[in-house]
Parts: sequence; structure tokens; C-alpha cells
Amino acid sequence: MPLPRLATLASLMLLASSARAELLWQADFETGDLSQWPYITNPVGASITSDCTYEGQYAGQIAITGDEKYLWHGNEALNRSEFNYQPAATGEGDTTYIGWSFYLPAPLLSVKHEIGYWESGNSWQQQMRFNLIGETLSFTRSDATEPYWSKPGFASAGVWHDVAMAVHWSTDPAQGYVDIWLDGKAMGRTQMQTRVNNTDPMFTQIGLLRHRVAQREVILIDNVRAADNIDDVLAAFNPQEPKTCP
Repeated sequence: MPLPRLATLASLMLLASSARAELLWQADFETGDLSQWPYITNPVGASITSDCTYEGQYAGQIAITGDEKYLWHGNEALNRSEFNYQPAATGEGDTTYIGWSFYLPAPLLSVKHEIGYWESGNSWQQQMRFNLIGETLSFTRSDATEPYWSKPGFASAGVWHDVAMAVHWSTDPAQGYVDIWLDGKAMGRTQMQTRVNNTDPMFTQIGLLRHRVAQREVILIDNVRAADNIDDVLAAFNPQEPKTCP
């Protein structure tokens, strides 16, 4: 019965193709450059690599050292370089759905690294962020002393990991919330004030920001995407088939 089996296989392939995620924006680096990003904070640390990718031929790379060129606006205490994206709608009552995959060629130092955060335009106030210390990822309000949650061992080196978010924007902590998925697994809802004020748009930065130390550290970024629903964001990462590099 070869023909029916072939027909069934073809139907399944067509169905899978039609179910592919529809994205509003993506940065998969397959242009072979950094042109998919509207802005890069301290671009001296940003580059393209083909040595290790989540998918396709290219991924983004952020590398920082303690050298002066990795400082920002003369801040002697911080090394940083980050990809920057501002969604079109982050006003009161809007919801942003976004995800990104990252890979650590080697474990990061056991000091605080900010690998992704949301900040306000115009007033430049950070609102919430992902901290990474060693292999422990945590999520926190920027003015809090304790994280909402932490995930020890999540950010292991040598494996691609994925972060997905649904952020409902509000200055009212009873209305704003953040839903987060790590490698496709829901971490639950965090109810919080997500907008700094009623006027400034919100943007995200993804990369490395840390206190200045001499050691060189690297993070790879790929599969960055935004959609109008969380299902399409989650569909772009398959936690059952983690990607690794040679």
C-alpha cells in the first residue's frame, strides 16, 4: 500500500507547513549581518557567527571583556553590549508576545549578568529583567531585592535554551502581568506593574550587561521573534529536541 502511505505523509507535511508560526518580526540573523536589529547598544561587542546556530547558517554573538571599549557612556563600573528591540504597541492594555533563544559556549561567571530586560524610552528606567548568575536564571522587578522566581541549573552551557514572554502592559500592578516559558515550560503568571509611566514606550535589550571584570564572556542569540499570540512564539522552539553545537 505505498501510495496511500505517501499520500498520508504528504498531507502531514502540508499540515505542518500550514501550522508554521506567523511572526510580526524576527531576528534570525539569516541576512548574514545585524540589519534585522533597529538598534544595538554598544555595538562593539556584537557580531555574527556561523560556528554555532540554533537554526540556519548564522546566529548573533555578544562578547564582552573588561576593556574600556565595552563601557557605556563613560560608566566605569559596567561592561555591556545588547541587541535592542521596541515593539510597536506597549501602551496601557497592550500585550507583547516575544521569545528568544540563547547559547553559552562556556559557563558565565558567578556574578550577576543581565541577559534580557525591559526599559522605558525617554525616561530610561529599567522595569524588569532576567538575571543570570552562573547557571541560575531569575526574573525580578528592577527595584526589588528578591526575584519573583529563580531556576537553578537552567542556563547550562553547551545547549540552546529558550525564553518566551507574554507581557500585558499596565501601570496598575493589579492589571499588568508577565507570563514566562523556559524551554517551552510555563513558569506561571507574575502580576506586576509592567509600564514605568503612562507616556513612555517600552523596549527590550538582549545580550550581556555585568559589573566590570577582566574576563571575556560570550553569549549567542538566535531565533528572536515576536507575534500577536503566544502560540506562534512557542511554536518556534521545540523543547523535545534541544539543539546543541559540535
